[in-house]
Amino acid sequence: MIQVNIENGQITPAGSTLSANTPFQWLNNTPNDVELSNCGNWANKDTYDVPGNGGTADASVLPVPNLQGGAFTDPAWNTPGMPHIVVTPWPVTKKEVA
Repeated sequence: MIQVNIENGQITPAGSTLSANTPFQWLNNTPNDVELSNCGNWANKDTYDVPGNGGTADASVLPVPNLQGGAFTDPAWNTPGMPHIVVTPWPVTKKEVA
């Protein structure tokens, strides 16, 4: 099962990608329960409750996800205005700021 770390957006297992209709789990390694919101424009639910201490929540990418920059509106995930989670085939070039 593909997992997406809610702290940093890291997708595991290594080399996995999210694309249309892909099932995955949100993974929360923090000690606190977390509510993710505003996911509904690219995932099957708008809100996910993810328990702490390695808890997970089942999810899947929509058949036609919103691929526009800033589609995931939680500001913790947008820097600046670009989702950290990339839905293929929408590649995002990483930019470094000096």
